[in-house]
Amino acid sequence: MKFWMVWRYLRDGRKYLGLTFILSVVGVALGVASLVIAMAVVSGYETTLRESVINMQGHLMVLRRGGVEGEEDRSTAENKIVELAPDLKAMTPFVVVEGLIVHKKKLSGIVLEGVDPGSVQQVLEFKRTLSRGRLDFQSKNEIPNALIGKGISSKFGIQPGDEFKLVIPITRSRSDEGFKPKMQKFMAVGVLDLGRTDFDERFIVTDLKTAQEFGELGGRISGWRLKLNDFRGADALARKIEESMGFPYWTRSWLEANRNLFQAVKYERAVIFVIVLLMIVAAAFNVSSTLFLSVVRRYSQISIMKAMGVSSRFIRQIFTRQGLIIGFLGAVLGLIWGWGGCQVFLWAEKKWGLFPGEVYKLDHVDLEIRFLDVTLILVCTMFICYLATLAPARRGAKLLPVEGLRYE
Repeated sequence: MKFWMVWRYLRDGRKYLGLTFILSVVGVALGVASLVIAMAVVSGYETTLRESVINMQGHLMVLRRGGVEGEEDRSTAENKIVELAPDLKAMTPFVVVEGLIVHKKKLSGIVLEGVDPGSVQQVLEFKRTLSRGRLDFQSKNEIPNALIGKGISSKFGIQPGDEFKLVIPITRSRSDEGFKPKMQKFMAVGVLDLGRTDFDERFIVTDLKTAQEFGELGGRISGWRLKLNDFRGADALARKIEESMGFPYWTRSWLEANRNLFQAVKYERAVIFVIVLLMIVAAAFNVSSTLFLSVVRRYSQISIMKAMGVSSRFIRQIFTRQGLIIGFLGAVLGLIWGWGGCQVFLWAEKKWGLFPGEVYKLDHVDLEIRFLDVTLILVCTMFICYLATLAPARRGAKLLPVEGLRYE
């Protein structure tokens, strides 16, 4: 009976009341849709940022000050890492050499990373980030192969098959004029889309042996990149390895390397949620006014029901459920609009590029609608709409039968 009464009130014959009901639903739906889109953008940004960092750096780096020299030291350290990391999925050695890229009268600072072709794919997944060219570190001539970031490709006009030069200072050899530079030609065989502008504009990847020879490092490596079964355990494992292996070894997890950035995203997420939630709060005032209007229009009907013995609690539940139905319909409609808005956003982002890489570090964002976010939005929406029903429901329940029938 209660549901029938609520539905009858919602389908009121008066056009004005019907219009206010529709506007109330639309108001809630717009607030929910805005919140869904906002949370999808922030969640997508966080996920895209995390994936770009992990794809380039791995879950965890284990490094040694001065590098790791000699097969014995390297083997001992690797065995220790395997022993300390039960969640380890794969690991690969790497070496880093900083220098300059010189091409067509342009130059820029770069980071040349030497990787082990046999194990790097298990950790960094270059096949996933390769946008053009091929993944091939085996050169057919004297010029070594290299993969370049798409930012370098765009800035210097380097395409797969083009040659370019790298220059590094060799501190051991001094000329009369200062440090002696060393130059090496490389062949670009592929272009990587690493997901972050600062990575794309700086990183060049070649095989481990080539980087060691170019940097005159002998058999030295900088350290290892690790991939875990669960990326969330990287911080704890980093502390464990550092405490166990001690100086001169040190570690850096994917989160530690970008802690400030991810912390900022976390705070922005909370602030955006609260600010956009205010739209639903504003829509709730419209729900409340609709219910107040419903109470005023039905003074006589409420009075008749109370004169027939209907309890105040029953009357209160009618208007409370009416408000909850408005909130539910608005929430469902808002979720549909929000999903549609996300598709439009993705289309616009792909067509016009809504995220300047210099500002947001990323040149694109994959939106992500999380179940937890949707659940939180629905719960908050229904709770706010419930609060909006309390005052008009109480007003209707307190109505005296004689008051409503006085002018009938």
